Amino acid sequence: MTSLLLIAAVAMWGMSFVATKLCLEYLSPAEIIAARFVPALALLFIVAWRKRLSFRFMAGQWKIALACAVVLVAHLLIQVEGMKTTTATNTAWLITTIPVFIVVLSYVFLRERISTRQGLGMSLAAFGVVVLVSRGNLRSIEFIKSYGDWLVLVSCVTWAIYTILSKRVTASQSLAVTIAILALAAVMIVPPVLISSGVTKYFALPAKIIFALLFLGIFCLGLAYWFWTEALQRKTAGQVGAYLYLEPLSTTLVAPFVLRESITPSLVGGAILVIIGVWLVEHRLSSRLCRRFMS
Repeated sequence: MTSLLLIAAVAMWGMSFVATKLCLEYLSPAEIIAARFVPALALLFIVAWRKRLSFRFMAGQWKIALACAVVLVAHLLIQVEGMKTTTATNTAWLITTIPVFIVVLSYVFLRERISTRQGLGMSLAAFGVVVLVSRGNLRSIEFIKSYGDWLVLVSCVTWAIYTILSKRVTASQSLAVTIAILALAAVMIVPPVLISSGVTKYFALPAKIIFALLFLGIFCLGLAYWFWTEALQRKTAGQVGAYLYLEPLSTTLVAPFVLRESITPSLVGGAILVIIGVWLVEHRLSSRLCRRFMS
């Protein structure tokens, strides 16, 4: 049952990039993100009420939760802004480099040594990213101007920062921690968007975009987070984290049909290099990072 929850969560996250690309035709990144929080929090608060979750353990931890919320909002804005000029498929595969950035940040801030194997893995992952961003044309310097791809990479850094910060919050009730952080993030972005854009803009959207927003909120930010936190209570962090490698697969399977994105040899080759590189980086350090950040 736990494995099914995890597969469902990563599949929804993979398809979220496709839904986001659809929404970008009608809404700004901020408007999309604000719309996600409303149904997500409504769902999670109902779950919290049914489970009778207590938020008392958050006393004294609101500052770090606020920091997490700030980073989360920045992460989402950067990622969705980047998706304006890159494909959903590229985004999904670039996102898999997050463990590499976690290792780099651990080296910079925690002085954790980077082994030869990890260095090789980081080099392979970096080359895979270049193949993805350049669309396979390594001799062209135009890929340096791939604004969207680079922003998605920056969002990998912000997610790595969020991961490190969020592990400093007591995780005995992970769903309650998630709700607290999402609620703080919603307060930061929802009111400003409503003031600047208003509610009527959302009611004027086509049905398929309203459905995409509900999918992004209820499923990708609500149910997926709930499934993920439930799984973390039943499996080790290392076991749960391994399922993230399935995330780009759902994007790659759905994007060609919904967005007419093509699967090119450079995409396949770059994706393979990224996966191998990330596996080399993460495999040896995963247990130590899990003990440090997810205990």
